[in-house]
Amino acid sequence: MVFSFFVDALKKQPLLVHGTSPRYYVINGKRKLFCSYEIGSSELFFEHQKIFLHSLGVEKKFLFRVKQVHGNYVYVLKDANISDSKVAHCEADAIITHVSDCPIMVLTADCVPIIIYDPIKHLAGIVHAGRIGTQKQILTKTIEALSREYGSNPKDLIVGMGPAIRGCCYKVDEPCAQPFINKSSSYLEFVKKTEKNKFYLDLPQINRIEGFEAAVLMKNIYTEGPCTSCENYRWYSYRKEGITGRLMTMVMLQPRK
Repeated sequence: MVFSFFVDALKKQPLLVHGTSPRYYVINGKRKLFCSYEIGSSELFFEHQKIFLHSLGVEKKFLFRVKQVHGNYVYVLKDANISDSKVAHCEADAIITHVSDCPIMVLTADCVPIIIYDPIKHLAGIVHAGRIGTQKQILTKTIEALSREYGSNPKDLIVGMGPAIRGCCYKVDEPCAQPFINKSSSYLEFVKKTEKNKFYLDLPQINRIEGFEAAVLMKNIYTEGPCTSCENYRWYSYRKEGITGRLMTMVMLQPRK
């Protein structure tokens, strides 16, 4: 049994499958850690990938994911027949696609996993938004890529964020906070000074403001994902643990009839 996280608004979309894996799954009444390249072999990671997919009702053996580099490049998945290994060598921090039955994924352990769905054009995107990627506006770049590649209207998009470290726990030095302070007065509510040269950043809320400024309707941006540090018993947190596993956040389009 896998107790994944789901964005309620996205669960209501009948042609979309999505979810974020927890740090463990239950088999024969026993907890077992989900694995990643950080804490185990690649073979075990791919086995756990299949367990996660099957828990969502997806009968696939692989997901498409890119080499995440904390940048703002968006990979466009147009070919259903491309190998997952070829995609995995591409450096990017977001994937968008119009292709059905092709699960796309990002790995996180505090960074914000963001799912984007266009129910009008039937398009999906997945974003890895850490502090540096957020500073580089990876969410905005992904929204722009959906418009450029597919003619998507930002006002039609539904944006949902999964488990990530939140403003209650994400303490950074002043040089890390300053770009957000300088960027927009809209971010100031979510960059809070706590002590000399120390600040708390709320990356999900900063990304929510960024999505709104990129023309997504505020009512369509959901940030109810739990804090990975506060609820470390359920989610992986690099900030709290150091070397640790990764959460898998997946989205897949189902075919239109």
